[in-house]
Amino acid sequence: MTTCSVLIVEDEPSIALSFQHILRNSVDYNYQITSVTSAEEAFKKWEQTGPYEVLLLDIYLPGQSGLEFLKVVRSMDSNAVIICISGTQDYRVVHDVFKLGADDFISKLELTNHYVLEKAIFAGIAKRQYQRKRERAEIATQRLDAITTIIRTIHHELNNPMAIVKLAASKIADPNALSDEEFRQYISQVVENIDRMSEVLRRLPYFHEETLNTHLRGLKLFALPDSPPPSNQQQ
Repeated sequence: MTTCSVLIVEDEPSIALSFQHILRNSVDYNYQITSVTSAEEAFKKWEQTGPYEVLLLDIYLPGQSGLEFLKVVRSMDSNAVIICISGTQDYRVVHDVFKLGADDFISKLELTNHYVLEKAIFAGIAKRQYQRKRERAEIATQRLDAITTIIRTIHHELNNPMAIVKLAASKIADPNALSDEEFRQYISQVVENIDRMSEVLRRLPYFHEETLNTHLRGLKLFALPDSPPPSNQQQ
């Protein structure tokens, strides 16, 4: 059974107890429940124990309102599933709740059906799981794009010298057709371009950051660094 931490912020003891009863009878999750009666207490718990996975938040609380608490919590934690609960069905309140980043809104009238609360929690958790999978997929795509870019950059850096070496080698293959001066020139080209390719390979381990963004036939290319970065950046 999966464990899930829940913070209940509700000033009516009977309602808070009903939430706990519903959650403790869950067959899908082992809910680790903390219950407080005000936003101020909730902040203290949040600071003491760290973020909770699920927050059940009453909108109308003594002291700081639930909406104010929601705004602050959402600015600190984008992962928590926040379900706001209120006796009102005023559309303006519901609008504000979602605008401030709540995942769901439940009227206390709906809580006569015990499945409503768990259904909202399940939906919120499933939403977060989907978001994490999508983020991982995006990161994987970005990594693949980076590898492709590096390969294209290296190809671009090595292609010309390799072509020159190949041409010179084809000429040198028949030395009798060349004058001594032409032979020396082609040998010089081979050495020069081998050195050029060696320099590309030498700089390759320091290819950590983009130094120049260019485009060749629609392909994104980065320039290899001219020299190794300072020793403190190599580590």
